[in-house]
Amino acid sequence: MLVNDSMMTHPIHLHGMWGEIASEKDEFLVRKHTITVQPGKRIAYWVTADALGHWAYHCHLLYHQEAGMFREVRVERSSKEGAQS
Repeated sequence: MLVNDSMMTHPIHLHGMWGEIASEKDEFLVRKHTITVQPGKRIAYWVTADALGHWAYHCHLLYHQEAGMFREVRVERSSKEGAQS
């Protein structure tokens, strides 16, 4: 769930994977790389973390990234999965 409690639009981007936006009824609407969250809105979305590695997750506005809206998402094999291989 992305929550925008601010008065600015935030274009949120997760590198390497697609986000699947859901409707208010949890129905699939669209698949996107960058999800725009309007002021005062919430957006539910799913990501299938199927791309191993270290990925950037950030707001596309550079000054928002510099203010802390930039993180790393790590996708690793689970210990269960590694034991089965």
